[in-house]
Amino acid sequence: MPRGGFTHRRVFTEDELTLIADTQLPVYQICKLVNASEPTVTKARKELGVTTIRGAREGIEKVPREIRQCAGKDCTTRFKVIKTSIKRFCSTSCQMRGNYYGTRGRGTRPLRNPNTPEYKRYSRNVHGLSQEVYNKNIDIINPQRHPRTLCGVEGGWQLDHIVPIKECFERGLTVEEASNINNLRMLPWRENLMRQYKNV
Repeated sequence: MPRGGFTHRRVFTEDELTLIADTQLPVYQICKLVNASEPTVTKARKELGVTTIRGAREGIEKVPREIRQCAGKDCTTRFKVIKTSIKRFCSTSCQMRGNYYGTRGRGTRPLRNPNTPEYKRYSRNVHGLSQEVYNKNIDIINPQRHPRTLCGVEGGWQLDHIVPIKECFERGLTVEEASNINNLRMLPWRENLMRQYKNV
């Protein structure tokens, strides 16, 4: 016996089964017409062998789409988008490979707003790539092997971006440009901390 002791099962009439088998009607409408829950109607459709495409309904006008060529350098990928879309790249990684990351901050357009989740992602990516560049070029960036520490540790140094990450973001520089070895140097933590209060 099923849990709770209930053995009753909904029995549909022929007219109701005809409605349930109609693929042009969405499930929520059928539920109202036959006074049943969605799981009950879905199960009945399954038993009747009715198959529908999830999210698709007949009779609804399809959104016009077009095929575009990716705007990335050396990228031959073509992708399908709706005609009103402003998407120019096949993927985010393709956009970031070229000099396209944050192009909104270039030219005559206003600088990008650093108080956004987009800036947080950008900053996280710059810090990660900067660490990789540091590890590969430690003899150039930190030849004296200064100890890297947090603020407040006596004798501690920190990896600094000559052009600050925030400024790189506002100017529309790519993650690779912001993390370039020429933009990295070692500074004592106190000097690095004070950079945000004065122009260095």
